[in-house]
Amino acid sequence: MGAKELNWEKAKWWFRLIAVNLALLTVFASLTELVFGSIFFGENYGVLVVDRHVSRRFDATERYGGGITEYLRDKHGLRGKYPDPSKIDILTIGGSTTNEILIDEGKTWSDRLAAEFANAGQPMVVVNAGVDAQSTVGHLKVFDLWFPKIPDFRPRYILAYIGINDLSHLLADRPPNKWELMVEPFKTTKQYLKNNSALYGLYRTAKGMIRARDAMLVHSFSGGPYEWKEPLSAPDVDAAEQKLSPWLDAYGVRVQKLIHVIRNLGAKPIIVTQHMANYRLRNGRIFGRVVKEGFQDKLQGRFVEKGSIDVGQYAALMAHNRRAMKVCRDAKAICIDVSRDLVFEDGDHYDFSHTTPGGSAKLAKFLFENLKERIN
Repeated sequence: MGAKELNWEKAKWWFRLIAVNLALLTVFASLTELVFGSIFFGENYGVLVVDRHVSRRFDATERYGGGITEYLRDKHGLRGKYPDPSKIDILTIGGSTTNEILIDEGKTWSDRLAAEFANAGQPMVVVNAGVDAQSTVGHLKVFDLWFPKIPDFRPRYILAYIGINDLSHLLADRPPNKWELMVEPFKTTKQYLKNNSALYGLYRTAKGMIRARDAMLVHSFSGGPYEWKEPLSAPDVDAAEQKLSPWLDAYGVRVQKLIHVIRNLGAKPIIVTQHMANYRLRNGRIFGRVVKEGFQDKLQGRFVEKGSIDVGQYAALMAHNRRAMKVCRDAKAICIDVSRDLVFEDGDHYDFSHTTPGGSAKLAKFLFENLKERIN
């Protein structure tokens, strides 16, 4: 047998080996997807952008001394314990301040709210459907694209913790992100596999540390502690309302629609306003932080100088909160004005938006006190 024939035989042997292994891999992948995935059977979430089957750990030591925390989302993308989707008493929706990705299981304000009811002998199943970066634009989308995919989904109350992201998206002046749209138009194949493929799920788990790193960049430390002083003139909320009138009108319409879609789902709406942590309320007066380094204030179009007293976007946020409460009262929903009645202190936040476990516990207690006589 010549060299040509030997090379041909060797090539055929390699071809058969590769073909057999590809066939075995195909069979293995198909069986894996059949048994563990949802491409062929089971709950198919299509190209919906929602984190499901998530188990991640974060090191929150540098944020608030929290050490290693655990973050879980189940097969429906929900956070928290519940017997089945038809047995949820309170569903919480909101952005990252509701999702609380760096707060350990059992210590989010949603979990603490459930504990408050349980300790009072009035047990409530509280489940968290918060999504980072969502404003009321995204909250409305979940009722069309996410919640209908959850079987027997019948929460009795839906609590919307809103305000900060609507304001921040106004400041950013960018097109809606994928969390607002609940789809990623140019990555549909990847998102479909992410949602429904067991093998892609393994790959996603392997990337968990990268995802954890990205989350830590978003949930950054604010640079405190700060010195707090009262500004020469109090923030003018009335002026902010006038300046932001078109945006507030649009925000009010979205809050009204949110109440409507909650009721269409068969639930009772609870609308809750928000605080930020770059100002302080003391005896009914507003205090601002003494600025360590100058920065550009996008909303007011001015440079905030080092050493000046900055109250953040207090006036603009309060204008949003006033509008939310007005719409809520007009719709005869349950309205809780956190921004008017709850006082946060140093240590309650690890940045200008997100609460520490202590801050989450304080918020949960406040919500419980305002809900215990109004829901059953």
